[in-house]
Amino acid sequence: MARIHVLPSDLINQIAAGEVVERPASVVKELIENSIDAGATTIDVLLENGGRKRIEVRDDGSGMSRDDALLAVERHATSKIRQFDDLSHVRTLGFRGEALPSIASVSRFLLTSYDGAEEHGVEIECDALTGRREVRPAARDRGTTVVVRELFENVPARRKFLRSADSEFRSVVTVVSSYALPLHRRSFRLEHNGRAVLDLPAAATLRDRVIQVLGDEAAGYLEEIDERYDTAHAAGFVTRGLRFASRRNQYFFVNDRLVRDRVLTHAANRAAESFDFDGHPAIVLFLHIDTEGVDVNVHPAKTEVRFRDSSTVHVVVEHGIRRALGGAEEGGTLLREGPSLSGGQAILPAQIAQAGSPVLHRTATEFTPLFQQRAVVQPPHAMGAATLPEPMVDESPQLGDLQGRVIGQYRMSYILIDTPGGLRMVDQHVAHERVLYDRYFARAAEREPVTQHLLTPMLYETGAAESAVLESHLQELHAVGFLMERFSGNSFAISAVPPELLKSDAETFLRMLVDASIEERSPHLLRVREKVCASLACQAAIKVHRALSGEEMARLVAELLDSSNPYACPHGRPIIVDIKHIDIERHFHRK
Repeated sequence: MARIHVLPSDLINQIAAGEVVERPASVVKELIENSIDAGATTIDVLLENGGRKRIEVRDDGSGMSRDDALLAVERHATSKIRQFDDLSHVRTLGFRGEALPSIASVSRFLLTSYDGAEEHGVEIECDALTGRREVRPAARDRGTTVVVRELFENVPARRKFLRSADSEFRSVVTVVSSYALPLHRRSFRLEHNGRAVLDLPAAATLRDRVIQVLGDEAAGYLEEIDERYDTAHAAGFVTRGLRFASRRNQYFFVNDRLVRDRVLTHAANRAAESFDFDGHPAIVLFLHIDTEGVDVNVHPAKTEVRFRDSSTVHVVVEHGIRRALGGAEEGGTLLREGPSLSGGQAILPAQIAQAGSPVLHRTATEFTPLFQQRAVVQPPHAMGAATLPEPMVDESPQLGDLQGRVIGQYRMSYILIDTPGGLRMVDQHVAHERVLYDRYFARAAEREPVTQHLLTPMLYETGAAESAVLESHLQELHAVGFLMERFSGNSFAISAVPPELLKSDAETFLRMLVDASIEERSPHLLRVREKVCASLACQAAIKVHRALSGEEMARLVAELLDSSNPYACPHGRPIIVDIKHIDIERHFHRK
């Protein structure tokens, strides 16, 4: 059996770094917390290659003297607590004294600080590969700058688990915007590869800061949360009438500390699920509770907490959000004028034969009345440029397992087809979705977009994290027919859209794309293209509860047969359901 021995300090630091520093966003989080605790009013974050190559955080806080700066890079050295009882009354974001030495142990680390009291500032450089540490005088204004280069350079096993640069960058955007939420009187700025991507100046009110982060579209839907119960006070905002496909816009703070907590998320979900609406509201919740009622020393990264009385916390959060949503009145706000989330008008299948599509030269597919025995889905007949069409020949089409004839539409949502084996039902929305997906994917792969220019460009306002996603997808959006570019801040100017997409549906599509991509880890171009094409096809496809003519149904079924996969939409939902003829006869006691 191996003998027990004390680990060397550099290995101890790397083990601690594994708990505190998971990715570039973790580094930014720890450094921003230090800046906030130092009283900084302006915090700048600069990234290169998503933070994999370089992270720099600058602030105008109190700064450090030479002696304090030297202690700051030692483990368990902190100014936040002095004795055990202080853990019960922690008000600062940091207190463990592990962040800076942990970061320095897995990167090329440079700290520059000046407290305004000494003759000059101090600069400390640490190299994790060589273990070298240099201390020298430096000149800077009052405050602190930390530069982290080549994160995990000396730990290749950790470095290979980092996500793509785009994914890491999006995570940093989320961290910066999250910490800016409770501190509306402070300004935050984020640059990536030399370009400013997030600029949050000091806001007059907390509501203004929430709008800065969530985007202007949330301004008209924000309702205030204000609930007290016992010693707990829940405050903040929730979007009443505006829902999102994921919970990405839900932020929870305990005594102004950003946390992930099951009690809070469960209470919020219970409150939102009381209303029968799809999606999730945006929630910015600030829970203020006595420091002795919450334990913040649960997780090394300080992202989790433990409540002494979780039932009280659950009650005040659930009731506060439910009251802000307004009970049964929530549905009334959905009737206000604004962009249609259900798609409004639908694109007729007869209108979707566009340039570059595989159905450009088809004539209208024939429709067979209910009692006609000939198959309805006929092969297309080519039409000459200057000649009359040739007489139609009545021959059996090669339709494989999908042969049959259209006999009608069920509840204006499903196309009914009489097949040799029984009754076939085709979901018109997902069928059209599959057809459009193949069309968009072919356009993107061939770099032959088809666009419809708008008379006047439209502006799309979004939040900070969402704008980062759209920025990374601009190339593929151009490939499928969008002409859009960043206008200012987090807004984009759209001058053209794909012809199948209504202008009023463009915002809904972009929101769906962000929801589908916000947590995407893969940087692969093909994966990005698939997400763009799938989201666009879903939004542009004809909707359920829309009556189709016989010709439209026949054309849609014919185009479905030519698709790459007639049985499932790009999201995996089934397109076709078969009811066997023998089962129908058994229901009528004929078998």
